[in-house]
Amino acid sequence: MRQLIIKVPKGNKEKILETISEFNGKNTVDLSSEKEDAFIVYLPNEKVNNFLKKIDEFEEPEISLIPRGVITLYPPASESPDQVADVKPKSSLEIYLGGIQSVGSMFGLIGYSFVAGIIVWIGLFTTTTYLLVAAMLVAPFAGPAMNAALATAAGKAPLLKSSLMRYAVAITTGIIASFLLTLIFPLKTLTPLMEEVSQVSKFAIFLPLVSGFAGAINICQSQRDSLVSGAAVGILVAASLAPPVGLIGAGLYMMDWPVVLSSLYRILLQLLGIHFAATLVFYFYGKVTPNGVRFLKGAKKTGLITTIVVFLGIGAMMYWQFRRPPFLRKASMNTELAEVLDTELKKIPHIKVLNKDVTFTNTKMGNKSIANFEATILKTDTVISHEELEDGIIRHLKKNMKYPYENIYEVYQIHVVTD
Repeated sequence: MRQLIIKVPKGNKEKILETISEFNGKNTVDLSSEKEDAFIVYLPNEKVNNFLKKIDEFEEPEISLIPRGVITLYPPASESPDQVADVKPKSSLEIYLGGIQSVGSMFGLIGYSFVAGIIVWIGLFTTTTYLLVAAMLVAPFAGPAMNAALATAAGKAPLLKSSLMRYAVAITTGIIASFLLTLIFPLKTLTPLMEEVSQVSKFAIFLPLVSGFAGAINICQSQRDSLVSGAAVGILVAASLAPPVGLIGAGLYMMDWPVVLSSLYRILLQLLGIHFAATLVFYFYGKVTPNGVRFLKGAKKTGLITTIVVFLGIGAMMYWQFRRPPFLRKASMNTELAEVLDTELKKIPHIKVLNKDVTFTNTKMGNKSIANFEATILKTDTVISHEELEDGIIRHLKKNMKYPYENIYEVYQIHVVTD
């Protein structure tokens, strides 16, 4: 339930009370005086927007909406547990206005983005994973992403432009911070964590879709109905944005264009995926539509065109990702090729596989990406020498390993041990 304080010109008392009853208002308090009619009203969340549209019929209504959950108890007392448990999503008006209020100052946006860029660079440089999580906490990427989706659902072009501008400012600031640190503390080669972060998985699209869905649900749900904190959802939104933002700065300094390109790909894919999923949630669940929010008067054309562009953008990026493996699929192809490696190693007699792994580097041999096939083998036949066994395993793998990728240059590291 939401508490509203309403003030209208004198003479509308009965009509206001009828309207309150029509929209299931409870525990109404009449504060009318000789000059004006005023009321404290408690309404179900989903009724607030339409109620406010209804009282627009009265001359110059003054409204105060308190955006916090209120527990209303009313007769019969036996129904109190059900009354308390009746938790509804926020009204479309509150969702939209709440998004606008969360914009914050430009100074804060730039400051937090710069700090996040510094933290993520330190984490990448020192190979410290928990610093990447800290950068996700600080990075202010969730707000602009959610507001852009709100703008699309509501058909508000000015808010969409403002949100995208803030999003671009936040990302650019993080890149600049990372670049400056790399300039001060020069890097000659990528760290192992940088190599790992630079590689994209074929499942990369799922993270922004899930992030956009979770972020929008968190904004739409009332405070008492939300099972996850806003900070946790913010981390989810920034989870795949902060690391590549920091990596671009280092990649630009080193002029490592494959790293820069793959990071830009991830950032753009995240923006499109989050935007698409969040827009659908706001439109269908939050009821934030061009004509569904009081005061709004958005344009359906704006929302429709933006959604189509985003959808086509996602399709184009997915086509690009799957058209030429392994450039934008290395993170998942590692696992696929490791399974092929394990299958072939198990066919070789007199050995036991202790460990196997496949990793891609960002270097190429000719026009092919280098994949390092590595395995630790326990020799069970003492007659065969280590060198003969290693050579035999490599020959077997080169001859028998089959996978649907052509532009891969295979490198083998076989380590034979004895008990």
